[in-house]
Amino acid sequence: MSGDRPESRAIRRLLTDQIEEIWGKGRTGLVDANYAVSIADHMPVPGQPSGREALKDVVDQFRAGIEDMAMDLHATLVAGDFGVDVWTLSGTHSGDLIGVPATGNRLSISGIDMVRVEQGRISDLWHVEEMAQLMDQMGAGTLDIGKPKGLPAELAAHAGPGPDAGPGGDAIVPGEARFTPRERRNLAIARRHIEELWAGGKVELAHEIYHPQVVDHNMAPGQKPGIEGILDVLRWLREAVPDLAMRIECYVIDGDMVCDRWTMSGTHTGALLMGVAPSGKRFSINGMDVIRIDEDGLVTDVWHAEEFARLLAQLSG
Repeated sequence: MSGDRPESRAIRRLLTDQIEEIWGKGRTGLVDANYAVSIADHMPVPGQPSGREALKDVVDQFRAGIEDMAMDLHATLVAGDFGVDVWTLSGTHSGDLIGVPATGNRLSISGIDMVRVEQGRISDLWHVEEMAQLMDQMGAGTLDIGKPKGLPAELAAHAGPGPDAGPGGDAIVPGEARFTPRERRNLAIARRHIEELWAGGKVELAHEIYHPQVVDHNMAPGQKPGIEGILDVLRWLREAVPDLAMRIECYVIDGDMVCDRWTMSGTHTGALLMGVAPSGKRFSINGMDVIRIDEDGLVTDVWHAEEFARLLAQLSG
């Protein structure tokens, strides 16, 4: 497994530090040690400038707004020079947070981070958090959070599929040369999951791909458990956005866990979408999924995070 190499263990330590030490304990001094001077945050929070000082400020702002903030790290994945962490943030809204005064409400949101490491430090950071859920829990409206950021120049050549390549034909797959046979199998399953089922809308594949008791760890309000609940989400999304398209940009495979990072775009011309009447507006959002695959090749667990706050802002803007 790629995660057993010394360089992989170093990346896993950076991921653990990021969630448990920097965010969980407020040890922002680690930012200088763990992040490159030219750190590129490709999905900054609203109004965030670039650089390490900006990262420290964001951590400080969240910890000031949620004084009892706790971070639960659910999983880390490492492949090549990329890493992924899956987490949940919880606490009490005790101070100003993203411009929203303290409400005393309990907050709980999940997120997924992807990093690229160069010379022992994080050089690139992608992250998706449930910002729409956070705003709802604070009783606030949507945020003006702008347009999605692009990939860094050195990865631009891999930004998306070329002609006839399909939604993930040019996706980056770090560390692929070192994959075990089972990791290669899991990459193929992950491609079917996101490229054929979600991007291609082939709902008939769901019962081939998912375990009958598949657990969605980030269910939508009112979502039924299991495969049928996941299919309901896919159906309402495609009913709302008939021209929905997805571009899968990266896969990170570590043993039985796979992360995919994607961009979704389309036109809201169909049914209600997150409570918004058909607007005829174009949108583009980022997202990431992490899945666990069992020995039989079935997906048993799914974690996911989408820029739904950005989506709502684009539909209402």
